[in-house]
Amino acid sequence: MGAYSCKECVGKTKFVIKRKCEQSLSCAHTTVRDSRCIFCSQAMNDSFGLSFDYMLRGLRYSEQEERKLQLVLNLDHTLLHCRNIKSLSSGEKYLKKQIHSFIGSLFQMANDKLVKLRPFVRTFLEQASSLVDIYLCTMSTRCYAEAAVKLLDLDSKYFSSRIIAREDFNGKDRKNPDLVRGQERGIVILDDTESVWSDHTENLIVLGKYVYFRDKELNGDHKSYSETLTDESENEEALANVLRVLKTIHRLFFDSVCGDVRTYLPKVRSEFSRDVLYFSAIFRDCLWAEQEEKFLVQEKKFLVHPRWIDAYYFLWRRRPEDDYLP
Repeated sequence: MGAYSCKECVGKTKFVIKRKCEQSLSCAHTTVRDSRCIFCSQAMNDSFGLSFDYMLRGLRYSEQEERKLQLVLNLDHTLLHCRNIKSLSSGEKYLKKQIHSFIGSLFQMANDKLVKLRPFVRTFLEQASSLVDIYLCTMSTRCYAEAAVKLLDLDSKYFSSRIIAREDFNGKDRKNPDLVRGQERGIVILDDTESVWSDHTENLIVLGKYVYFRDKELNGDHKSYSETLTDESENEEALANVLRVLKTIHRLFFDSVCGDVRTYLPKVRSEFSRDVLYFSAIFRDCLWAEQEEKFLVQEKKFLVHPRWIDAYYFLWRRRPEDDYLP
């Protein structure tokens, strides 16, 4: 049974263990209070996991649980994009009739809002959940957050009750990790807005905003994904790249005697940027190297728009230079 030690199974044969525990196998048994699993009330051996009496008397976490970091996720523009149906542009009206054709990606909520999940988000949650405990932290209301989580987490496997919403911030316009279990050295934050984490930027991975529907403030004069019938790439864009970063951070943290994600995030970004070309001057809305253009071509260096740097920063990955020509 590994780290899980049910009292009823101690000293039993493998057959009896299987029979006694088959109903509890669906419970991860990661948290115990007063010798009982807090999820299914299964009686547990007193030697289970590690004691955290200093936090709450009788509280124990499995050793597997202690191999996890804490991941705090923003909601809107990070995991999904939400839009009122009445605000759809003329080029998006078709969405009203094609909601069900998106197979678990586009939903209509009860309050006449459309919600589009970010590509790769469910795969991201599934794979990240083996490395971290996932929290949702949003400035939106709890009612909206809980409704959105039901779309993201169909089987209630990833978030559980770990939802921090507007009501929990007592009117403050900044987010903080005070409601997250664990020390700040083990907390990774993923958000598209840096300013709301002004006191915790060392824990923060800033992600490019996901804007699926038409939004003049964010799209400008460019058509949206929904208007051009396109979307972010599943494997090459934001969340897929962040998952790679998260796996690296997790490895570095637990390979160290006293890990700290705040020291690893800049190190990982540096490692990811070894093949990125840096330019020394900016002229006329483009980046230009000190050498002559002919030399740049021979050396396979590129003249690119500054947006290339922005894309690298928010996607944590080098982007094709041909997509960012001046």
